[in-house]
Amino acid sequence: MKISKSELNFLNQLTTEIIILDKEYRIIWLNDSALNKGWVIDSNKDKNLISLQLSEETAASVIKLLNKSVDKGSSQTRRDFPLKTTKDKKREIDFTVRFINSYDCILIEISCVDNLNKIIDSTKTFSTQKIAANLARTLAHEVKNPLSGIKGSAQILDKKLTDDYSSKFLKIIIDETDRLNSIVTKILTPPSKPNLSLFNIHSALEQVYALVKADKKNIKFIRDYDPSIPKINGDENLFVQAILNIVKNAQQAIENEDDPSITIKSRIQYGRPVNGTVYPTICSIDIIDNGPGIPNEIHDQVFFPMVSVKENGSGLGLTIAQDIIRIHGGGIIFSSNPGDTVFSIQIPIKVADKESKIA
Repeated sequence: MKISKSELNFLNQLTTEIIILDKEYRIIWLNDSALNKGWVIDSNKDKNLISLQLSEETAASVIKLLNKSVDKGSSQTRRDFPLKTTKDKKREIDFTVRFINSYDCILIEISCVDNLNKIIDSTKTFSTQKIAANLARTLAHEVKNPLSGIKGSAQILDKKLTDDYSSKFLKIIIDETDRLNSIVTKILTPPSKPNLSLFNIHSALEQVYALVKADKKNIKFIRDYDPSIPKINGDENLFVQAILNIVKNAQQAIENEDDPSITIKSRIQYGRPVNGTVYPTICSIDIIDNGPGIPNEIHDQVFFPMVSVKENGSGLGLTIAQDIIRIHGGGIIFSSNPGDTVFSIQIPIKVADKESKIA
């Protein structure tokens, strides 16, 4: 009996790696998660033996499991199984083998042990940032009323005191109060409700590219797009704002570098956690710069309001970007080392979005 197309489509939605073998232990099908992890199918059937993609030691253990599953017609599972490929890549996995008699084939399911840790870390980060954002908004609300009082008093004094000395410093008080009031208003104002429609993410990226190029700064911009990404259901204008905020941060970070460069990259990824949930398929947008990096001591606070490495920065650009991406069901993660800082916007791709690509 052949596996139906609908059954294969279901297996393709799983975040775990699915490998289907024939009775000679040749790979005959891989789901997207398995392909993303480096498993391959060759046009030459004889090259598809699963053992050819594993180290000698791992292959021996896997063959032993396969033999046991076929002989007993049962399911065999190994927890925390050390898998090593012929390319010397090592990882720890949960490895399950099932002989499916009705289909005359063997199904292998691989779960990455790291995924649970990623989900836990993602959930903790999401919760901490949410608490911090709520705290910042509460404090901002309490600050707003005193600011109005300070500005009003300064304006009254400005009318009473006409000498240049008093006017000079009262103007500073009024201007700085306006600046603080603007920051507080941004913190208190949630992102506008998205106007949802299907759009090409690369259209948004090209708009950002055009805007930053107009600055005429001596920065090299590299665009590395994956044309296979389907249309995304979201608000394109809000996406442009979120991506632009991150790119502007990168521009400011590298302005003193000898050979400053920013790369904007789009890719499809599989089985990745976003805000504590693992999704089968996501669209990942990476903004990469070669600046000095973000100091380690503020890595845990970069998305919090008022946190900035810039002397006069408000620390709101990343907070606003994160809010925009989250109302679209996505998240932003980052890694930063001297010469290599990557901010990655991750948006889950739903089945309907995939179908729009086919249509």
